[in-house]
Amino acid sequence: MVDLYLTVIAGGSGTRFWPKSTARRPKQLLSFGNARREKSASGTTSPSLLRQTLDRFDGLVPKNPDNRMVITTRHLNQAVSDECENVSIYAEPQGRNTAPCIYWGARLIAESNPSGVMLVMPADHYIAFPEKFIEAVRSAIEWATVHDDLVTLGVRPSRPETGYGYLKVGPMRESESSSGVVPCRRVEAFVEKPNLTKAQEFLAQGNYLWNGGMFVWRAEVILRAFDEFMPEMRKTWDAVRGNVDLAYPGLTATSIDYGIMEKARNVVSFPLDCGWDDLGSWISLEGIAEVIGAKRDGNVVIGGDLLGIEANGNIVDAPDRLVAMLGVSDLIVVEQGGAILVADKRRAQDIKLIVDKLKNTRPDLV
Repeated sequence: MVDLYLTVIAGGSGTRFWPKSTARRPKQLLSFGNARREKSASGTTSPSLLRQTLDRFDGLVPKNPDNRMVITTRHLNQAVSDECENVSIYAEPQGRNTAPCIYWGARLIAESNPSGVMLVMPADHYIAFPEKFIEAVRSAIEWATVHDDLVTLGVRPSRPETGYGYLKVGPMRESESSSGVVPCRRVEAFVEKPNLTKAQEFLAQGNYLWNGGMFVWRAEVILRAFDEFMPEMRKTWDAVRGNVDLAYPGLTATSIDYGIMEKARNVVSFPLDCGWDDLGSWISLEGIAEVIGAKRDGNVVIGGDLLGIEANGNIVDAPDRLVAMLGVSDLIVVEQGGAILVADKRRAQDIKLIVDKLKNTRPDLV
């Protein structure tokens, strides 16, 4: 039996799905509808993305606080705790990107079990087919247990996406293949978000995966990588004997990709083909609308009801409301907490401009 430790990163700030998401209730604490209807810890009828993330590992990672941790921020500590059961909650004193919180999680695991396999997962991603996802995770676990590699789960691209980073992967490692179902591939390069032409080339070539920000490794392996590429982390941590409040201001604020993964030569990937989406904006809901039953006569309806006449390509989320649309297309219409958003879908990535404006004029709404 392999000792498994799930580390879920849940410190997002909540701007891209405003007004549904706010700083007090960011994306990972929201539900966007799901075929699975069940009571969550917060009493809602559809589980939040965070709850879905934890539930995904039932039957694989033991459901107890020794094997499951969620790392969040202090202002989200209570909200996250309300959403979780049988999980240890750790609250960062300040946001420092993903490298510091992953370092903290690895140190916590290594204190009791340096050879334990650490699964690092974002709290706010959507996976349509969790069985296929777990199949790839099992293969990654088998590999990480016996190899001193840093394992990342890449996503097979389904379209020429310009909003994701990519992994350039080599051929299948047949001589060292895992006994799992999903093949292992060496990561040759991390590639920044491409333009459309490059993204089309990546899709056609077939040896590029989306970088999903999901990792599997032994705690001792990732800590050795930190010692090699970011030695200041251990120096800062040990100088204050692991006092998080004292250590955090001195930890380098950077992503795990930039700090470690792009520099390491022992990175491998297990491709995912499981209906993954990082839900980066309201537009991304169109990609999962069929799965969650939100497709309605050419529109996407997440909450409430829609009466559409000559209305197509709209995204509506207005719980307990009827939204009537006449002769309009490609709009985002959302009502939540006393605020109504009406936006052109082409400006979905600019919704944060509204949030920035409201911070000064209506902070109660953000």
